[in-house]
Amino acid sequence: MDISAEYVWLGVGFALIIAEVTMGNFILFFLGLAAALTGVAMWMGLPADNGIPYMLFAALALVLLVGVRSRMKFHLVGDSVQGSADEDFVGKEVSIASGFNESSPGRGRVSYRGADWNARSEQAAFAPGDIIKITGRDGNTLFVNQETN
Repeated sequence: MDISAEYVWLGVGFALIIAEVTMGNFILFFLGLAAALTGVAMWMGLPADNGIPYMLFAALALVLLVGVRSRMKFHLVGDSVQGSADEDFVGKEVSIASGFNESSPGRGRVSYRGADWNARSEQAAFAPGDIIKITGRDGNTLFVNQETN
C-alpha cells in the first residue's frame, strides 16, 4: 500500500493541530497548519521533487509563527501574560531527586511536574525523596527549603 506524500503532509498537519490541545501555546497549531497547507498544495499539483514541499513548509511555518502567532497571542491570551511567571512555582511541593549531600551541599536536583530541575537551598542536606517547598526561582533554578511549622 503506497500512501501519497500529500496525504502524509495532511496527516502530520492534522496530528500536530490535534496535539496542540495538550500544549496550548499555539506553536504546534501553526506548524500543523503549515503542514496541512503543504499537503493541500501538493494535492493541487505542487511538485514533490527537489525539496519543494519542505521549502514551502518552512516558509509557511515561519510566516505563521512569526507573523500570525505574535498577533493572535495577545488576543487569545489577553492580560494573563501580565502575571508573574513565579506564581506557578512558589509554594508548590517538590521531591528531592539527587544532590543536597556532603559532595554538593545546598545544591541538587528536584522533581517538579514530571521534570527534574536544578535547585539550591540554604539548608545543606536533604535525603532523596524528601518533600520540600519552592520558595523562589531564577531562570531554570528553583530555590527550595523545608517547610517549618
